[in-house]
Amino acid sequence: MKKKTPVVILGGGIHGVGVLHDLCSRGYSDVSLFEKAELANGTSSQSTKLIHGGLRYLERPSQIPLVYECLHERSLLLKLVPDLVKPIELLIPVQQKNLGELLKIKIGLSMYDFLAGRSLIAKHKVLSFEEAYERAPLLKNKTDYRFYSYWDAQTDDKELVKRVAESARNLGGKVHEFSEVFSIKDQKNHWELKIRDSKGRETHVEASYVINCLGPWANDFLKNNNFSVPYKAENNKGVHLLFEDLGLKSGLLLKAVDQRIFFVLPWNGKTLVGTTEEFFDGNQDQVTTSLGEKEYLLDSLYQSLGISFAEKKILKTFAGLRWLVVEEGRSLSLTSRESVWGQHQNQNGFVLTLYGGKLTSYRKLCEKIGNLVSKSAGVSAPTKTHIRESWKAPA
Repeated sequence: MKKKTPVVILGGGIHGVGVLHDLCSRGYSDVSLFEKAELANGTSSQSTKLIHGGLRYLERPSQIPLVYECLHERSLLLKLVPDLVKPIELLIPVQQKNLGELLKIKIGLSMYDFLAGRSLIAKHKVLSFEEAYERAPLLKNKTDYRFYSYWDAQTDDKELVKRVAESARNLGGKVHEFSEVFSIKDQKNHWELKIRDSKGRETHVEASYVINCLGPWANDFLKNNNFSVPYKAENNKGVHLLFEDLGLKSGLLLKAVDQRIFFVLPWNGKTLVGTTEEFFDGNQDQVTTSLGEKEYLLDSLYQSLGISFAEKKILKTFAGLRWLVVEEGRSLSLTSRESVWGQHQNQNGFVLTLYGGKLTSYRKLCEKIGNLVSKSAGVSAPTKTHIRESWKAPA
């Protein structure tokens, strides 16, 4: 049996549900999303749980527009879903004698405040040791340090994906979990897709537009269906450790053994530590945490805080993949998080494949994709995802 729909979205992560929400907020009807597992089964539930501008990205001037956009999207999400996105104070300890680092952090935080503008949660400031220790007892060995305080936001990433999906459903969007699109063919005036559900039943769907938000699986899907790959991309693996509550009222931004930054955060009554950055070329459906990755984070905690954390104290680990376009000559940590997309056109529409993107700026990115679809389809309705009325209220 064949069904017709104007737009099909592949992938139930934050960008997939975000595109669905965007299009439905414009008045599109009969838009369908297909996810082979459950929503937020991949990268979108394996993040550091921060809604932030990305302070460290300011080291690259080309990333300043991305930081600006993320800071303003952070402000919007704080207003749209205040039960899921909440402010969090972050502390940066810097040795008093390291004048160069003190100046660097001061300049970076001043720029961060400036870029936030009216979206600023609170201005950065310097805390005394007593003030920092009260917020984060893990800093007990840092008596000769200066402590910078600044604010970002934190979320439950999986619950955010679900809320966006529920909001899209309320506006008429269709979400099909445990349904995998395994075939796509160009029929000149439409795209024909084949979908298989968890019981092995197949459905054929005709669509004018297909939005490929499969992340780490995106290029494999194209190759398996004899489509050219618009961009070479790679998986950047990030690992996190979850400990019992270590008494944090504020989060910490620290330097790892290799001078990368990582976070120690209060999260849902526990303490979250992460993340790593490693190239991953294995099976995207089987991403696990290695002993070496655990040791890297444990060693980094010891170097940064002077406190030894035993592996047996780890309650849980989780690992996710960041799907980034390859930038020749750049390390994984310096690879841009900015999004790009490639298109395959036919007579009446296109297949768009998304690369990159950040959790914080997902809404704005999906608005841009919605604009592309609407311009091609001759639809002039603007997005309404920035308006609270387009969101499902919390239960």
